[in-house]
Amino acid sequence: MTISRTRIRPCLAPALESVPFALLLLDLLLGPEIRLVELLAVVPPLAALRSSAATTLRLGATCALLALAAHALGGGPARHAYPAVAALALITLCSAWAAHARLRSTRRLAAVQSVASAAQEVILRPPPARVGSVSIAASYVSAAASAKIGGDFYAVEPVRGGVRLVVGDVQGKGLDAVRTAATVLASFREAAQATVDLEAVGRSIECALSRRTDDEKFVTAVLAELRDDGTLTLLNHGHPGPLVVRRGGGREDGRGEDSRRGTAEPARFGLPLGLGLPDAAEPSQERAVLAPGDRVLFYTDGLSEARDASGAFYPVHACAPLVRHGTPQEALDAVRRSALSHTEGPLDDDSALLLLEAGARREIPLPPLAGGFDASCALCPVEDCSVRTP
Repeated sequence: MTISRTRIRPCLAPALESVPFALLLLDLLLGPEIRLVELLAVVPPLAALRSSAATTLRLGATCALLALAAHALGGGPARHAYPAVAALALITLCSAWAAHARLRSTRRLAAVQSVASAAQEVILRPPPARVGSVSIAASYVSAAASAKIGGDFYAVEPVRGGVRLVVGDVQGKGLDAVRTAATVLASFREAAQATVDLEAVGRSIECALSRRTDDEKFVTAVLAELRDDGTLTLLNHGHPGPLVVRRGGGREDGRGEDSRRGTAEPARFGLPLGLGLPDAAEPSQERAVLAPGDRVLFYTDGLSEARDASGAFYPVHACAPLVRHGTPQEALDAVRRSALSHTEGPLDDDSALLLLEAGARREIPLPPLAGGFDASCALCPVEDCSVRTP
């Protein structure tokens, strides 16, 4: 925004300042039959669109003086110019007030956007580029104008020997969806390092959603854990399955089987979170072993349901070559460009992308769950912590 103002004001002010003198010159050259000096009245409103109130007043005063000069040089009595000058003064005052109101609203909007941007970054903070041997890249596009977060979300939390993550989509849109996403993310970040098994993370999110007092919304989500030894664990609560892309060119699903779709579809989907249903609705746990360089693309339906002019969905499985090449962030940028090319315009839904790349395998021994350790210590990424539970 600062760069834009810097470019506009130096170019606009000299241009407007030259307009009154040009009108006066043309008015004198054309003679009394064609009066162009009345067009001076448009200068203050034009100045109010981009300039400050002081600049608008200065240009208005210049136009008034030139209007008087035009009548004097034309040979007419000065009193005939008084009505035009009075009208010009009134227009200038109104334009200056409009310029002041515009700048005040612009400052307020900038302050609100700054606060909103900070709040959005707290809710949907970018993940680290690398955790242990795992490389991470993320991309988010909101369907709402001037927003960085909507109903889609992701979060990555480092744990000892790997990472845990969640990618999901809240039913509906708007502020209610953002509040629900914030509830899910806060619960996940707390539970990711405090529970030994991934199923318990999902139950913690379900519990947090059940305590809401606002409009109830359900959430589809994929919970995942990628260990430094290459073990990928997936729990799918009614969400599109991630795309597993092997470095050598193959695609596999979450059970290690070849998949024509190329996405990791579980043997049994769990019901969406937030429905308040019993544990019997939990999804099956799927595992795969990733080799160094293998990548996993997590996404929301903003990508998979992006349509072209004929109504065809974006083929997520076909973007595997894009996911495979370049750095993780370059791969996500390529997927974004491919989706925009498919839709021939901006996406009409929120879209979250998260890409993980397995690194060199390494074994991280977990501390025993005894002798001063509790369950959360087994997953805490701090290896030399002096804190011990009683």
